[in-house]
Amino acid sequence: MDQLVCGFKSLSNDLLLDIMARLDGSAMASAGCTCSTILNVTRDQKLWRQLCHSKWPSTALQEAQHLLSSSSIGGFHRFYADSYPLILCNIPANENHHKTPKCPKPETQVCLSDFASLLDIYYKNECVLSKVFDGVPEVVNFYQDNNMGCNCGGETNPSYHQYDEDNCHCDIDDDQSLGRDNYYEELAKHLRLSWVLLDKKKGKAVNISSWKPLSVRRNWLNNGNYKIDFGCIIPVDESVLPHKLAKCIISATCKIMQNAGPLIWKEISIHIEEITGAHISAQQSLLVVNQALYSLRSKNHLEVEKGYRLYEEKKREMMEKEVFQDKLADWLCMSIQFTVFIICLYRFGLPS
Repeated sequence: MDQLVCGFKSLSNDLLLDIMARLDGSAMASAGCTCSTILNVTRDQKLWRQLCHSKWPSTALQEAQHLLSSSSIGGFHRFYADSYPLILCNIPANENHHKTPKCPKPETQVCLSDFASLLDIYYKNECVLSKVFDGVPEVVNFYQDNNMGCNCGGETNPSYHQYDEDNCHCDIDDDQSLGRDNYYEELAKHLRLSWVLLDKKKGKAVNISSWKPLSVRRNWLNNGNYKIDFGCIIPVDESVLPHKLAKCIISATCKIMQNAGPLIWKEISIHIEEITGAHISAQQSLLVVNQALYSLRSKNHLEVEKGYRLYEEKKREMMEKEVFQDKLADWLCMSIQFTVFIICLYRFGLPS
């Protein structure tokens, strides 16, 4: 029987690199499985660096170049594989059969300096803001200025960053037929956010954003600013949180000027809470973030959104159960008090 001959072997390496450069990450990884010739081409770090720069412009910044070259992450190929899929949270109906991802024994101490954050914000598939932070900043503030540029700078400390000189903004389409209130739909449809955490020591990365907004709301008490929430559900070990689930919330606050003017960024904050809604300590948050590095991932955004909905349903069930238990405790307390009162009446009789 005639042996199959790979036609790609007749092509030059430069031509194959040019062909592979036109593919996205998933297609290029699949192409690498077809034959050894394509596999060798897809191992070229220049291709993956180009993909990373296209997907996350923050990776092209000098700070990111230094991190990705000096860390043990294994190059842009590994970074893309870790950061492109989103965290997947599977919540089974039977908690006894809850499957947790394989990860090492939970650490008891995690240092903030071990991490770096790569933030990218997009509007209509165009990146409007990219920044690299050392650590995991709790708040990133933007202060208004007459200059309407997008040049940001002025770092203060690892957990708090502010931008004093320039605004970061993008223009919102002026569609008079939609009306001002329909900016909810405009923001939910076109705004995207990526927040990649990189562990500089372990060389692992994870995207803790939902990519698409989870909710868009307006705060009329705060000059009508819009608040857009992104985030993810992180499964954790029981030794970290008793309910084994944490919610990471990334909140972006912005303001739209009148007549569909520029969208001006005010603040971006991040915090982690357990399923009961209670905020957790800074050290517990770092432990949760550390476990996110070993979480299950998926490129199917519908599966990710399904996991988020299951989390909200479970949270609602837990709250309803807690309310029921409180009502039951109140009823038992009243029943005991009434019983004691009747016993006292029977034993000592009615007062004369």
